[in-house]
Amino acid sequence: MDSFSTLDSFEHKTLLTEPFNLTYSYYLSPNFHSKTSVPTLVFCHGYPDDAHMWAGVVSHLTDLPCRMVLVDLLGLGGSSKPGSLKPADTSKYRWKQQADSIIQILDHEAVGNDIIPIGHDWGSSTVQRLYLYHPHRCRGLCLISGAYSPPLDAPFDLETANNETTKRFGYPQWEYWNFFNAPDAPKLMRDNLQRFLEVNNGTLPSPNPEEKGRDIWMREMFCVPGAMREYITQTGRYEDFTVELKPYAQTPEFRAMFIDRLRRDGLEGAVNYYLALTHNHNLADEREYLASKAARTIRVPVLYIGQTGDWVCRTDLMREPREAGLLVGDVEERVVEAGHWCLYEKPEEIGGLIKDWVVRRFPAEG
Repeated sequence: MDSFSTLDSFEHKTLLTEPFNLTYSYYLSPNFHSKTSVPTLVFCHGYPDDAHMWAGVVSHLTDLPCRMVLVDLLGLGGSSKPGSLKPADTSKYRWKQQADSIIQILDHEAVGNDIIPIGHDWGSSTVQRLYLYHPHRCRGLCLISGAYSPPLDAPFDLETANNETTKRFGYPQWEYWNFFNAPDAPKLMRDNLQRFLEVNNGTLPSPNPEEKGRDIWMREMFCVPGAMREYITQTGRYEDFTVELKPYAQTPEFRAMFIDRLRRDGLEGAVNYYLALTHNHNLADEREYLASKAARTIRVPVLYIGQTGDWVCRTDLMREPREAGLLVGDVEERVVEAGHWCLYEKPEEIGGLIKDWVVRRFPAEG
């Protein structure tokens, strides 16, 4: 497994952003203060991670001339963690607020209109809005796990979404949100961090011959009612069961990184990503965007990287925006044999895909 110490050579900084006086933590690559003719890569992680999840990936990008900025998104890492269940706090996790805060970081660091936002999980949602709200800043876009989800003017309803995806996929795609939205969930996860680590990083081959040994652990944890709560609390179906961990998660380094960070930071802030969408805090921003008649179409080169073992961020979800004409021009799709947390599992492969795409699509001048 790649070292978790790669970011030791990066410059760590913080910035107090407006209008909510929220501190954002971020990391600048060793070459950041050098001049270059190629785009700046801006990395945004997802839940429940922080900027250090990119360490293994960026270790394979250090010979690129591209400067890099790695952001700790709100609620995680060294950034502010507004964590009450009050709407005033929950709404701070909406996509536009995050995108605007990242722009403040880039302006503070004098980064021009030549960025490539790269996002994983919730970070994919964030960089999509970074492009939509600030398209003139972006020369490309890289989405990992999360397919493009254009702005909508209709409220999101979790029960309806789970009913519809059960009909479509055979399982409720967003079932785990019911656990993350529960008031006791942050404490249960924090009190049982080893079990929460196993939820995210376990592996379970399917016993169904038709699935040919496919890893179904994510589906069992995230898409079966009550399963995540039962596993974390060792009750019900999982009272006497402990899943096997993927090889990268068996290392003492990974366990220490995961447990020490979440023991320190908690999850009271991080779950607000789910609450913000469930309570439709993004809706006003999305409707205002659509009312402005701004395009929902992404017109810069796009690299999408999906995973065979991701039962939530399904690879086939890129089909709809492509068929609707919302992704035009140069769109490349790659699928990796890995689970949702592919940045830990296959950092060399992910780094290689990003590097190859950047070199081909954004060559240095001269």
